[in-house]
Amino acid sequence: MQNYESARTEILDWLAETIKVPAGQIDLTRPLNEIGLDSLDAVHMIATVESIIRQELPEDIIRRVTCLNDIFSLMRSKMAAA
Repeated sequence: MQNYESARTEILDWLAETIKVPAGQIDLTRPLNEIGLDSLDAVHMIATVESIIRQELPEDIIRRVTCLNDIFSLMRSKMAAA
């Protein structure tokens, strides 16, 4: 399993490529739909997070998280518990 920082960077790089914005310009506090993610992209991102941390996330995760900081916080806690 990757460490948290490399996993976070991988997600940000994927997102930057997906929404065509440099990773450093992505506002981690804005709602996912406001940064350019549609629902299919969000599902893909969650699948990518699950693959990186090698754990399944709750099925309702898309409804529970509002921004990237929420996802990263959850990812960090899951990785710390592993």
